Amino acid sequence: MSLKIFHTADLHLGMAFKNRHYPEAVRQQLVEARYQALKQLVELANEARCQLFLVAGDLFHRARMPREAIARVVQLLSRFQGDCVAILPGNHDYCDRYSGLWKEMQELSFDSLLLLTETAPYRLHDYGIDAVLYPAPCHRKHSAVNRLGWIRELPEKPAARWQIGVAHGSIKGLSPDWEQQYFPMEKNELAALGLQHWCLGHTHLRYPDLEQVEGAVFCYSGTPEPDGFDCRHGGYAWVTVLNEAGRSESRSLSTGRYRFVEITRQVESAADLDQLKEELKRYGGQTLVKLSLSGFLPEEEYRERRRWFDEVRSGLLYLEEDDSALALQLTAELIKDRFPAGSFPQLLLSRLAEKNDPAALQLAYRLIDEVKR
Repeated sequence: MSLKIFHTADLHLGMAFKNRHYPEAVRQQLVEARYQALKQLVELANEARCQLFLVAGDLFHRARMPREAIARVVQLLSRFQGDCVAILPGNHDYCDRYSGLWKEMQELSFDSLLLLTETAPYRLHDYGIDAVLYPAPCHRKHSAVNRLGWIRELPEKPAARWQIGVAHGSIKGLSPDWEQQYFPMEKNELAALGLQHWCLGHTHLRYPDLEQVEGAVFCYSGTPEPDGFDCRHGGYAWVTVLNEAGRSESRSLSTGRYRFVEITRQVESAADLDQLKEELKRYGGQTLVKLSLSGFLPEEEYRERRRWFDEVRSGLLYLEEDDSALALQLTAELIKDRFPAGSFPQLLLSRLAEKNDPAALQLAYRLIDEVKR
């Protein structure tokens, strides 16, 4: 006998993507992608025949959501064919006494939906699962103290074959949390609580960063759909199997459809641009690229660089270019054409060109160009 859990977190449904100058059509596509990600996660969980679908926080991007969005999420979750869907409030969709989100979730609930809003053991026997969940729900956006203390204070744990922790927050030495404000936990602290496995949320990266892991005390699922240029992976979730003795075996699933790619490249010729264009073509129409170019280009390529960017953009979902470090390649012929023979600029630039010092030549050209303006 075993228990199969589908573990996800950090979907951030309702994220508006207004942090960059995305075209409106692109922004709407990214907003919708997160709902499509939830739909896909449920389908993957059904294909894997999971009994428990577990969201370890930040299902939503904020603690207040339109009712129609909540209803849509509940309807998507109701397609899970296993025994129970359990959802933990994270630090973005935290649960406090003023929160209407979780009340509306409860009002729209279906029979197998379980909201882990209390610091108390949740027995899953009524769902046909011989397990107890020990949640650490977030009650505000920031806290220097985690919510594991109640588990330590339990006089005894309810009897069950499987004892599973669910928490949302940072792990010291693993998650970026320099100011200790995201419900910080420690690895030894989790291990000392004596549960068989912890399903964690908050960190958007998969941990362990492996395709398969056995006996892990805890796993972060990471976000299932990338949401920005600081998210360089393709999106993940875990299918975790607990055997009869409670030992875990977790298998990672790739889940994301969109990719955010950041590229910094030095180019010096038309051939360099052609090679880069071919590389970018391989990404396709579901990729967002932040491209920074540097170097010195010949006059024709430098003059036509806007057209080059437009051609590259047409094959991507979004391109954000930065060519501030890209400069015109100055040659003796170009200097001769642009400045009168014998003039100070012509003499200075020609001498620098002879010394083969592109950086000094470029700086002098820019200074002269600014003076001319």
